[in-house]
Amino acid sequence: MTGIAAASFFSNNCRFGACGLNFDSLAELIVHIEDNHIDTDPRLLEKQEQTQPTYVALSYINRWRKNA
Repeated sequence: MTGIAAASFFSNNCRFGACGLNFDSLAELIVHIEDNHIDTDPRLLEKQEQTQPTYVALSYINRWRKNA
């Protein structure tokens, strides 16, 4: 991985669609993604489970918890 690619990989910018928001920490970025870009509607989740997706976002299974 080149220096530019590595710097891009470790940035805290949201790359969902055209979001582009920047966060001070990885934890803030993860919370933003879970709250704004990952659906948690039980009806949608059940429909996805029935279609047997090839992948499931880890946040469906284990939400990020920031230490208090």
